[in-house]
Amino acid sequence: MPDLPPPAGKFFPRNLTARADYQVRGNPSGSRPESGVDNCFPGLEFDQRNLDTAFFPGLRVDFHRAEGARVLSAAAGPPYPDGLVDADVSDDLRPLYVRALCGRTTVDQTEERAVTVDCTGMDGLDVWRRVHDLLPGRIAVLVGPLPDRNYPGPPLDEVRELNDLRLRSRGYVRRGANDEVEVALLVADRARYLDDDGVIEPSAYRPGELTRSLCAPWQYDFRDCGCYYWAASKPDVTSNADGSVPEVNFLRRDRSEPPAPDKSSDIGSQRTDLELTYGDLVRDWNVLPVVLDDREQPEPDVEAHAPAPRPARAGRSGDSDGMTPGQVADRLTELAGVEHALCVEYLYAHYSLNAPMRLPAGADELTRRAHAAGQEVFSVAVDEMRHLRWVNEALDMLGRRPVLDRAREIKRETVHLFGLEPLTLQRLQWFVDVEAPSQSSSADPDDPSTVDGMYVELHAALVKHGDRFHDADRLTHLIKLIIDEGNDHWKRFRAVQRHLAGLTEEQFLRPLATATTDETDLELLNRSDEDYALLMGTLRESFARRDTAGGELMRRSRLVMQNMHETNHELAARGVGPRFTLPPMLRPQPVSLASTEVPWADGQFVREAAAAAERAREAIGVLGNRSVREMAIRHQTDTESLIALLARLDGGTPQRTATPSGLPGGGG
Repeated sequence: MPDLPPPAGKFFPRNLTARADYQVRGNPSGSRPESGVDNCFPGLEFDQRNLDTAFFPGLRVDFHRAEGARVLSAAAGPPYPDGLVDADVSDDLRPLYVRALCGRTTVDQTEERAVTVDCTGMDGLDVWRRVHDLLPGRIAVLVGPLPDRNYPGPPLDEVRELNDLRLRSRGYVRRGANDEVEVALLVADRARYLDDDGVIEPSAYRPGELTRSLCAPWQYDFRDCGCYYWAASKPDVTSNADGSVPEVNFLRRDRSEPPAPDKSSDIGSQRTDLELTYGDLVRDWNVLPVVLDDREQPEPDVEAHAPAPRPARAGRSGDSDGMTPGQVADRLTELAGVEHALCVEYLYAHYSLNAPMRLPAGADELTRRAHAAGQEVFSVAVDEMRHLRWVNEALDMLGRRPVLDRAREIKRETVHLFGLEPLTLQRLQWFVDVEAPSQSSSADPDDPSTVDGMYVELHAALVKHGDRFHDADRLTHLIKLIIDEGNDHWKRFRAVQRHLAGLTEEQFLRPLATATTDETDLELLNRSDEDYALLMGTLRESFARRDTAGGELMRRSRLVMQNMHETNHELAARGVGPRFTLPPMLRPQPVSLASTEVPWADGQFVREAAAAAERAREAIGVLGNRSVREMAIRHQTDTESLIALLARLDGGTPQRTATPSGLPGGGG
């Protein structure tokens, strides 16, 4: 038979494995990176984040980090200018991170219009997504430490000029007074992953490096995963089937009844020794029961029928069998205020701990314990702010306006009035109680319950009657995320108790004054309140617009929160507690405005924010404390940039006065 020309579009083998005339043992059919599933949570053939760890020649980058993409090592010599060495990036006290990227990401882009990405505020996964988009060819990487009070990060001009420097191959290293790297620009061709035969370059990766974080077989990851990969499938602590033991280890090896209570304080081998082993899970995974509402379910009885509906209690706004979309929206409106109130209470408690914002090298044991406790509390406060965002997303799906009100009462066994109080042992126990996991879907704000218990009822209503709700799947997912993180909050506050165990309140608390006459303290208090108002206003604008600014408003709101956090730490170190004064737009409305959805006129928030920024600029010039003044200048840049963005979105530009004397660009 004569040879025929190959049909158009036919695929031909390109790598060594595919060229073989038989299936090479140990190689899957999708051996090429281009054939991978590209799922980095964490992947099937390999974890793409591990492949891209060597995206720049000689550089090793870790994308498995919440704070950003950290540079792990740097080879000496080109393309690193002026002697950038491995010691510069291996310092754990001041590690370096990828701060900006520049390179072509689509084939239709010209070199002159290559994309520049500012990585400020991104986690490692977000940075990886941008790295993964870079095409082969010339790229530029800006490397430096994360922002702090001593170094806010590379100037915006450097980021804006990144593409021009890339085209001119102009790399540089700038060092500070202590010879520490402040910023380094590296320019080179994107690293190749494949050799000429189409095989992953063996010299670029160590054996097992590409597959070191895979979740296969799934039973292994089911036992160990701590990154919420199995959040919808694997509880950690449940109650047993009849509810007689409220907290049991879901993966316990001893499946006899009644089970032994869970020892949540046990860690490491003390806990894992009681759990099913990897082999047990591979062989006997089916012994694990279904869990509903945090309760293990017994084996189904084919003769049994569904239980009769539970009668509604007096005072309920509607049980989970009968809640309408309007009632769910009403409950979420209440919960938005609760999330806001808890976030502020947790933040104030964090500042009351006698610990610095960043742990210095050589800190004593007392400082380390207080700092560890403070980090746990702060992480919960950040989660509560994220919950506020998710609740507002759910409200938007239900056709309601954004809600940023702050609850004045939180109802549990008794009414808890909102207040700014230090993290006393009694206060800490209340935080543990309010975040304790709910064991039932019968939670009701008028009954003894926890915050997450209020969400459990909403989740049950969505699951049972999803046909009543538009986009019920998405709503259910959002509520489930809040419930799962609420369970984690309880564990974090339990960890705070362990960090502070054996210490007196006098040892771990700092006295915070509620009033001061010091001019610097008063200015810091004003700046803290202005940041708080700007944060709330920006969130409201973002929620109302569904962030049509492409996520920019939400990113800027995080910068404002970081600035407020730094200001409040400075206040706390000076012995003054932040006020968290409720902004005018969130204060209780007069009865005449009760039916008005948005009491502020269009553009009023931007005008008020611009006026406050002007007052702050004038006040900076007279600040006597140098470090406070430098911090205020850095924050002012972020504030004015955000206000300018809001003004553009509103179709106007706020007026700005001349730079006060003594500031950059001023006359002094």
